Amino acid sequence: MTHDLTGAAWFKSSRCGGGPTCVEVAFLETGVGVRDAKDPGPAFVVSPGSWSSFVRHCSATADGQGCDSATS
Repeated sequence: MTHDLTGAAWFKSSRCGGGPTCVEVAFLETGVGVRDAKDPGPAFVVSPGSWSSFVRHCSATADGQGCDSATS
């Protein structure tokens, strides 16, 4: 499936805090786009259900370490 990212309204993660390791997210008609804020070229799109599961997983701990790739 191809997703049109033209005109997507990207915003930085609230966990970013202005640091260098930020992600940007865009809510699309076809899913949720995710990209690296430092290199906003490539992006991937996940289903709304997958995004909700990811957010719940990351919210499971107070410091957000639940979404650390080393522990997930």
